[in-house]
Formats: sequence, structure tokens, C-alpha cells
Amino acid sequence: MSANGPAKLLIVFGADREERIEIGGSQMSVAGSSDLHRLIGEDVPFHRTLMTRNFFRQQRALEPGYECVLNLITEAEENGRVLENLRKFVRGYGARVINRPEAVLQSTRDLVARKLAGIPGLVVPRVLRVRASNADAAAKTIERAGLRFPVIVRRAGTHTGRILGKFDDLDGVRAAAIEGGEHIATEFVDFRSADGLCRKYRVFFIGPRRVFRHMLASEDWNVHASDRQRVMAERPELIAAEEAMFAAADGAFSDDVQQVLSAVRERMPLDFFGMDFGIAPDGRVVLFEANATMNFFPLSPDPRFAYLARCVEPARSAFYELLGLQEQSRAHAQSAA
Repeated sequence: MSANGPAKLLIVFGADREERIEIGGSQMSVAGSSDLHRLIGEDVPFHRTLMTRNFFRQQRALEPGYECVLNLITEAEENGRVLENLRKFVRGYGARVINRPEAVLQSTRDLVARKLAGIPGLVVPRVLRVRASNADAAAKTIERAGLRFPVIVRRAGTHTGRILGKFDDLDGVRAAAIEGGEHIATEFVDFRSADGLCRKYRVFFIGPRRVFRHMLASEDWNVHASDRQRVMAERPELIAAEEAMFAAADGAFSDDVQQVLSAVRERMPLDFFGMDFGIAPDGRVVLFEANATMNFFPLSPDPRFAYLARCVEPARSAFYELLGLQEQSRAHAQSAA
């Protein structure tokens, strides 16, 4: 456990599979974690601990005194063991737990699709968890479930647009590089705009507040962050359209879209999470994913996209409110003066 002065906040990182990077001078395993902790300033003292698969072999117990435990183990499909360890770790403890492990475990792609199905104005593609030893077995599972093609297939637990492919039929699935493990099959819903571009919107839900993060555009349906430079940078009209979305901290969406987002917030059990979506030509929102394993950073260093920084302070304010840090941060700053 690492300290940054007297602290009432404990931040928990961890993953079932080891992938270590440096955070604040310490090596932390953060595969499948949120990066919202970067919103917390140096004025806020906190402790951090690493949750591992064998955490309790060291007979650790949660020390007294914390008022808030921030769970940054957010990827449910790959981190079941450490999330269960965290559940035991905080059981019976008096602190508020942000993104309780039980809620995170209910945020897999297939379970979220079930939770959000039926919201008026929201298109929720069918999602199937596929457990198959090879591509032929996967194709049979998809066929039995009656998924409509095209179908997107990805390994369970992957994000950032990484997929095995979008397949138009069962033969395409049979020819794919599917070798054991769990995969996620999702019905593809076309959300291309009238101008031929595909737009992906990202909104963060932090406590009761929403923060608009970006609108990316691409000629391809699988919109990536790299499309900002590849497609948008030389098209002033796209830059202007994204910047206009920042007219409101929660995004300058239509009332219909705002109502959909409010309904999503009501159904999701997570304290904070992000949502990626498109808007179909008929105005309906098309869900891509909604979970807490979604990057807020980095912002673009390109000065043409300097307006993206407008999302930081609303997000920080919402995050501090969620964590109950306003008074703690103010008192710490005064004592250091």
C-alpha cells in the first residue's frame, strides 16, 4: 500500500492477468481498469493497493479510517477473481465503495445489453457470449442463437475497437481465427449518417452527472481515436461540429437523445461508467457499449482540438463530488498553505 499523506480515500487497482505499468512512481497491475483516477489532483491525499488473484494468502485486512474506497478494477469479463477478492475485502467495512465489485460483475457486454433493452429510442443490438473451442463451434453457437448478420466477433474482455472481424454470414465466422476462450458476438446495426460518415459519441456518467467527451467521425463503422487525425484533422466542418457539442457540459444533444441517456443512467448500477454510441439517421441512439472500462485520457495534443480540454473540469467536479472529496481537498490545501 502506498501513501500520499494522511488519507481517507483508498484506490484499488488490479487484474486477473498481470500487466504492469507505472502509476505515481509505483508499479501497478491495471489491465482492465479505468483511468478516471487521473482526474484526482495532487492536493488530494490517498492510499492505493493492488488487488491480486492471491491477495488473501498474505492475510491482508482493510485498515480502518477510510471513508471511501474507489474500485478501478472495471473489466468484468476478465477480472472475475480479483473482483471477488475485492468483494470479500470490503465486506462489512463502513466506507462508501465506488463501483462496488458486485455491480462491475454485472457490466459485461451481454448483461448490459439485457439491462438496457427496451429503452424507448435506444437500439440495443443482441449480444451473445460464445464459449467455443474453434471457429466451427462458434458458428454453430451463433446459428442456434439466431443472431442476425452481419455479426461482430471479439474476444471477451477486449476494448479500444479490437475485433476479430465483422462477418456477413456463417461461412465468414467459420473462416475466422477463433481458438478457444470466450468471445462476444454482437449484431451489427448500421448507424452511418446521410453524408456517408460514421460518428461515435462518448459520454461519461459520473454519479448523477453526465460529461460529454468526444465525437469521432470515420468512413469506417469501427471508429477509432486515430480517426481524429486521419479523418477529422483536415476537415474543418467536422472539427466545428464536434466543438459545437461542447456548448453543454453533457453534450449538445437533442432532447430525445438526452432522454435516452437519462434512462440509461437509471438502469445502470455503476457509480461511474462511459457509453459509446451512434445516432442513426432516424434519430435513434445505437448502443455500442456501456461500462467503466473506458478511457477518458489522453486528450489530443493537436491545437485544432484544444476544445477537448473543456471536458476535464466538469468531469473532475463530478468525480470529486462522487468521491466526497470537496471538503477534504479544501482542508488539505488550507493546512498546506
